Amino acid sequence: MSNDVSEAISEIYGLGDRAVARRSDPDTSHDAAASVTRISECQHEIVQALSVCGPQSDSSIASFINVPGRERWSDAGIRTRRKELVGMGKVKDSGERVTLLTGRKSIVWCLA
Repeated sequence: MSNDVSEAISEIYGLGDRAVARRSDPDTSHDAAASVTRISECQHEIVQALSVCGPQSDSSIASFINVPGRERWSDAGIRTRRKELVGMGKVKDSGERVTLLTGRKSIVWCLA
């Protein structure tokens, strides 16, 4: 992920190694920044996939992240990190379903 894209995603969604507030921000902004939970690199890539491609199933997110020659995360790991993002209120069920190649239905996830 390019640095510019990563920084933009972090700024828009409040994600990153740590949240920051501007010196000119009120104390409440600094308190809020200090309370933000860290987000993993994999979670960052999931948010990027949903930002770039729009709503997707877990398998589509995994395909976006794990391009040939750059398989970084297991499908199960990606599902776990996506579930964490749901718990953080960053990702949600879009209400849509897609049929996978197996014939099973899959939830389509989107940014909250």
